[in-house]
Amino acid sequence: MKKVVLPVLLVFYIALGDTLILSKNKYSTYIQEEEFMLAEGENIIGPVTLLPNAVVDAVDIFADNVTVKSIIYDKVHQDWKKNLLGRYITVEGEGRIIRGVVVSIGDKFITIDTKKGYVVTTLPKFPSRISSHLRWGELFSPQLTLKVNSPEAMSQTFRIRYPVYGFSWDIYYILTINNGIKQIKGFIKIINNTAVNLKKVDVEINGLKNRRFSEISISPYSLKKVMFIKKRIKNLEQIKRLPEGKVYIYKNGIFVKTTTLRKLSL
Repeated sequence: MKKVVLPVLLVFYIALGDTLILSKNKYSTYIQEEEFMLAEGENIIGPVTLLPNAVVDAVDIFADNVTVKSIIYDKVHQDWKKNLLGRYITVEGEGRIIRGVVVSIGDKFITIDTKKGYVVTTLPKFPSRISSHLRWGELFSPQLTLKVNSPEAMSQTFRIRYPVYGFSWDIYYILTINNGIKQIKGFIKIINNTAVNLKKVDVEINGLKNRRFSEISISPYSLKKVMFIKKRIKNLEQIKRLPEGKVYIYKNGIFVKTTTLRKLSL
C-alpha cells in the first residue's frame, strides 16, 4: 500500500457517490450513503468513515425500517502527533530506519515499540521522514459505529448527514457585445478550500432553485466552474430573474469593466 507522508499531507481523502449541499455560510451539508446487511434483531455495524472536516456533534442518521439505538464515535485529533499514538509507523533518520508502534511522541523525542523492544529516539527535524501505511483519511477522519435494531434480515441503506466546513460557491457572468450582438454566460463556482478530494459527488446549491449537478469532481484546494446559462439577449427583462453576481463585460473583444447584474445597463 502506498505510504502517506506526515505531516506534509500530499495525499487526500476521497469521497465517492455522495451529495454535497453548498451554502454561503460557514458550513455546507454533506450526505453520504452506507449500505449494510442486517440480521433480525440487534446489529453492530461500522465503522463508518466521515469526511475529515465533519462536525461530529451534528451528525444525523436516518434509515427506513430500522431504529438507531446508539452511536459510538472513535476519537480523532487534528494534531498529527496524537493521531499517530498506537499506530505502526516508519521513522527514517541518522542513517537508520525504525519501524514499530508509537507509544508516545513529544516535541523532541518519540518512543516506538519495535520487534527488538522499546526505542526512544529524537524526532526528526524534517517530519516528512515519519511515514505511515495508513491513508490520510484513516488518520484524520472521524469514525462511528452504530447499534441498530432491525425487524428482519435485510440490506439497509443508511443516510448520514452532517455539516462540513471549507466548501462554498459563488456566481459570475461574462457579457460579450460584438457589433451590437449581446450574449451572456453564467457560471457557478464550486469552491473547495480543503484537502478532501471529491470524486463524482452530486452537488446542490442551497438558495438556488433547480441547481443540481451530478457526479462533480473537485480536486483539493481548487474550484470548478460550471456553466448554467448561455444565451443571446436584447434587453434586461430577459435576465432580471437570474441570481445576483458579478458581470465581466467585453466589447468587440476588449474587456471594458466589471459591474453587478443588478447594476447592469445595456
